[in-house]
Amino acid sequence: MMVHAKANIRGYRYSPNSAAQMNNLTRFLYKPFPQEEDISDAIRIITVISLFVVGFLYVFKPFGLHLKESGLFFLCLGFGTVTFAVSILYELLLRYVLKIKGEQARYTFGKWTLYMAGIILCISLANFVFVRVTLFNDIQWGLYPYMLRGTFAVGFFPIIVLGAIAMLRQEKKYQNIADELNHQTRTDHIKQSDNPEIFGVPSSQVKYIEAMQNYINIGHIDPNGLFKVQTERATIKSLANQTLGNSIMRCHRSFLVNRESIASTAGNAQGLLLSLTDCEKKIPVSRSYVADFRNR
Repeated sequence: MMVHAKANIRGYRYSPNSAAQMNNLTRFLYKPFPQEEDISDAIRIITVISLFVVGFLYVFKPFGLHLKESGLFFLCLGFGTVTFAVSILYELLLRYVLKIKGEQARYTFGKWTLYMAGIILCISLANFVFVRVTLFNDIQWGLYPYMLRGTFAVGFFPIIVLGAIAMLRQEKKYQNIADELNHQTRTDHIKQSDNPEIFGVPSSQVKYIEAMQNYINIGHIDPNGLFKVQTERATIKSLANQTLGNSIMRCHRSFLVNRESIASTAGNAQGLLLSLTDCEKKIPVSRSYVADFRNR
């Protein structure tokens, strides 16, 4: 009786199912989410979103736009332009100033959800000021919550659902590719004669090469059989051009990997993740390099 009473304090009943659902939600929010690999990709997505805003507003005429008797298209185009400008500024702020975006491995569905909430908040605020100044020449902030609720209802929740579906599809796709690669038998081993040195390290002993701005880290096995990291001043691009034709290949904008050292491959929505022999570091294969990686 005492346990039952405690479990019902203030009308709340603890349920193991509730805890399990919370754990499942937490795991889902921490799932890796595919991030644009370049600012140009982000600009293309922002352009599509801005054009969608123009079309949606012109067709459905929410927020009282149906009362506009003339110049509706240009007003909608103004909304789209404001959306584009605010989104670009928001993207540049998060990517280059706050540096929230940029490190693919730490970008999760939860972070993407917060990113979308922030950008929709900024867009709704900017468009509210735009329409109040353009049509009424008067900003009545008391009306902003109405527009904010409408913007989130129209934009945020459908986008989050579509984003989750896209993430799960990408995750399944790359998991299947990883399973395919794990079941392949490698018969194309490197020849001893094709074993150039990279800053004094035989390429056959290299595990990975990682870009560090104007420097690189070479993860390799030394003559004593120990894993070491050697830092040199060079670029990934120059090394990729030098090592074509042997087992070291480009798999990411920041990584080269020795495919002879791959122990297993895993997949998530961001692409593939490689486990290497005698090396604890996981090496990503970004989506743009997956096709090349499979064909080598």
